[in-house]
Amino acid sequence: MHFSKILLRIFELVVIVFAARWVATFLVSYSIVKLPELPTQILEHSLTALLAGPFIVYRCVAVWMEKSLKEMRNARREVVWPVVMIFVVGLMMTTSISTWIAYDHYVDSEVAFDDLAERLKTEVVRRMKVFEHGLKSLRGLHEACEEVSLAEFRDYCQVVDPVLNFHGAMGQGFIRRISHDERDSFLEWAHQNLGEDFTISSVKKESPYDDQLVICHIEPLARNRAAWGLDIGSETNRRQAAEESIATGKPTISAKIDLVQDELHQNGFLYLLPTYRIDMPRNTPSQREAAFNGWVYMPITAELALDGIIQASDGMLDVEVYDDTAIAPDARLFRANGYRFANPEEAEHYVPHFVKSYTLDVGGRQWTVKVSSNRNFDLEGDYFQTYVALTAGGLLTFFLAVMVWNMSSSRRQAILMAESMTLDLKKAKEQAEDNLHRFTTIFDNVPVGVNLLDVNGRVLKTNPAGLNLWEAYSERQILNQSLIGQIPEDQHERVIQSLELAAGGKTTSAEFQMIGFRGTVCLVEMHAVRVGTAKYLGCPIQILIALRDITDQRRAENDLREAHDKAEAANQSKSEFLANMSHEIRTPMTAILGYADLLAEQAHRDVPVKDRLEYINTIRRNGEHLLMIINDILDLSKIEAGKMTLETVPTRVDLVIREVLDLMQVKASAKGLDVDATIETKIPKLIPSDPIRLRQVMVNLVGNAIKFTEIGRVRVRVRYDQEDKQLKMLVVDTGIGMTKQQLERLFQAFAQADNSMARRFGGTGLGLRISKRLAEMLGGDITVTSEIGSGSVFCVSLKVDNIHDSNWLDPADAMTVTVETDKSEEKSFKADSQPLQGMKIILAEDGPDNVRLISFFLRKAGAEVTTVENGRLLVEKLTQDGTVDGELMDPIPYDVVLSDMQMPEMDGYEAAQLLRSKGAGFPIVALTAHAMSGDVIKCMDSGCTAYATKPIDRARLIGVLQRFHPHAMAAAVI
Repeated sequence: MHFSKILLRIFELVVIVFAARWVATFLVSYSIVKLPELPTQILEHSLTALLAGPFIVYRCVAVWMEKSLKEMRNARREVVWPVVMIFVVGLMMTTSISTWIAYDHYVDSEVAFDDLAERLKTEVVRRMKVFEHGLKSLRGLHEACEEVSLAEFRDYCQVVDPVLNFHGAMGQGFIRRISHDERDSFLEWAHQNLGEDFTISSVKKESPYDDQLVICHIEPLARNRAAWGLDIGSETNRRQAAEESIATGKPTISAKIDLVQDELHQNGFLYLLPTYRIDMPRNTPSQREAAFNGWVYMPITAELALDGIIQASDGMLDVEVYDDTAIAPDARLFRANGYRFANPEEAEHYVPHFVKSYTLDVGGRQWTVKVSSNRNFDLEGDYFQTYVALTAGGLLTFFLAVMVWNMSSSRRQAILMAESMTLDLKKAKEQAEDNLHRFTTIFDNVPVGVNLLDVNGRVLKTNPAGLNLWEAYSERQILNQSLIGQIPEDQHERVIQSLELAAGGKTTSAEFQMIGFRGTVCLVEMHAVRVGTAKYLGCPIQILIALRDITDQRRAENDLREAHDKAEAANQSKSEFLANMSHEIRTPMTAILGYADLLAEQAHRDVPVKDRLEYINTIRRNGEHLLMIINDILDLSKIEAGKMTLETVPTRVDLVIREVLDLMQVKASAKGLDVDATIETKIPKLIPSDPIRLRQVMVNLVGNAIKFTEIGRVRVRVRYDQEDKQLKMLVVDTGIGMTKQQLERLFQAFAQADNSMARRFGGTGLGLRISKRLAEMLGGDITVTSEIGSGSVFCVSLKVDNIHDSNWLDPADAMTVTVETDKSEEKSFKADSQPLQGMKIILAEDGPDNVRLISFFLRKAGAEVTTVENGRLLVEKLTQDGTVDGELMDPIPYDVVLSDMQMPEMDGYEAAQLLRSKGAGFPIVALTAHAMSGDVIKCMDSGCTAYATKPIDRARLIGVLQRFHPHAMAAAVI
């Protein structure tokens, strides 16, 4: 009877397990996201344990407690149900966490698979592009020559070597279309030019078409003799590809075919590209049909063309290429496996974790690239963390259930002990010792310094973590030590107050600095709670404190806060700069577009010349303002990148000041301001500096002073400080002034005093930043003092020492020589209305608007102008045979070449280098919109003689070209 009960219980457990397994399999299959096989099995086992565990525990406990029905009923309520709930909650959390971790790894694997699959797809496209490039080169040969002879074709193929350079191509050739009436004459020509043994053959015995598409040239001939003379038009797939290529004018791939020269009968296809007569248009299908001359083509085997692409995925994936959007065995062109199964049956039944298909447009056909993961990739999925989470969660659930079981059993045992007063007291004592052992273990291993203090704050006991915090070598060293003694004096009151509150029965916390026995200072977080009751009950009051070192935590929080503040400030500066720049650019653009519309309107064509000139001057003035903004941004970028270069020449400071005042006088007069300069002491007459950059600095400072001054004057004061050996130029204004906060951000890039200033006075906020950096590069600095409502003083100081006695300038002699605008060139230009009379200029420019504008300027100046659209046409215009490879004309029919440097097909740099390599000695003037020093050097290195910049300055352009006038060149030679 006893044995039959055991069998019944075993059968009951088996039924529970099988039922839980069936339910788990059903839920994982239909309710959870699809995962690979391994994590799926893990989840099924976890869910089985979740479902079966509580039932098994319950049945085991029920069998164990079958002695007494009442006892069993109490055990269910007090012991069994808490344990069952622990199992249910624990296993649910374990399963959820394991599922999340497994899914996270699955997503990572999917991302890695997508990356490798993208590589394979890109490699297929790249390899097909190689054939396309080869066909375009071959088409260039046939279109450049009226007829390519057999010897020329063989020479070309010997250089190109299609089998070596186009992996997968069995060769390359040329196909002609022969009508029925032309067949006899073509055979006669073929026997004379291709060989007596040339014959026309067909893929099929009878061709339903009147014309024939015959392969005339094919190299290497030895391995392609079976295709020589083949009529590819006798077979449907080949003919369809050939006709489609004529209609589109693009490289076209045929459907999958068997190449007649391929003895291995691999999957093959033809890649065809039509050639046309270069003197006929080819924009429409009918025009292309009329200009058609033949096809260049390559016979290609897919196995060789795509061989080795699996290496792009490091052998982790399998790839299949189909000549259709449908994936079918008869359409498959290529297949490669990164993993080889020892058993073919295993390979057939293997299900990859990931599969992806791409549809590619290759030569006018739709190819499908199917990529799937193989065992190499699938086994790399790391699900170790899933096992760890599952194991740890299961063990933790089990131990927690055991602990709850233990605690519940202990409580029940205590109740039974109180009721029965039996020998269970010994078991209770053992249980208490176990609990004490657990507490001691926790106390010794918790990573927080736990200290037991008396009411005076002296240490009674501590744990190892507390010893580390105190920097003590043993507990004896800190016994009876006062916590207050290890705290800075300014923090005593806060800590004492917290301890007093804890002694009164409140849980408190505080942060303070603690000094260890070795002098280390750290920031500590303290939590304090009272232990024990009132003294009259016989238990002394003690305080239990937990100390945690939070130095690194607070430092990280402060760093994060500072980084956030900096990011907010940077974002604010960016927004302000963009808004300011938008205003600065849109304002002149509004004027330019508005006045351009006025000039273009029919109603304003009878506007007086004076008003029309005013419109034009307004457009010019605003265009120059836009150019100034661009120059400021370029100057700042060059300075910040360390690309700004300065020259050092003898410079008269007083004349630079005079030029600046003359330049700014108009702006000051418009506001009714006085602008003057005084020399307060003797100053060096000549200093080594860059006058252009020094003038730029002073123009920025004086311009700012005028802009921010409404009433009063702007004065430039110059003096030499003998003690500091510095030449100082002060710009003093009576403007609005600035606060201390505004001065702190004055020299930052893209910044003004504040946003209200930007809205009121305008400007990009770059001038002062550029000026300060230029002053530093000149060996000096800019300082500023200001007072709200009283004005500002900007001081430019330059280090100038070792001054010769003869190089001093008295204040009375300074600025006596005024800088007058040298108008000799302007007068001569006006006197000679056609300074380029008799010059022959060839202009290379791809922009139609620029061609019209520059040609108008040059022809009005008397030059004869010829225009071309790019560098290739320029070179062809100067060669004897009209080709890029030809010899230069002798003599050259032009005096000067004026070439833009950025053009399609062949740019100005390449054209200049090519002309110089042919021995050209005539002047080449570069026309470039890039005005940086590196771009000028690049123009000169390519062979240019001089350069002019965009936007076009007519007087400067004509002045540059006038240097190369035949009369000027003859005078220079003489």
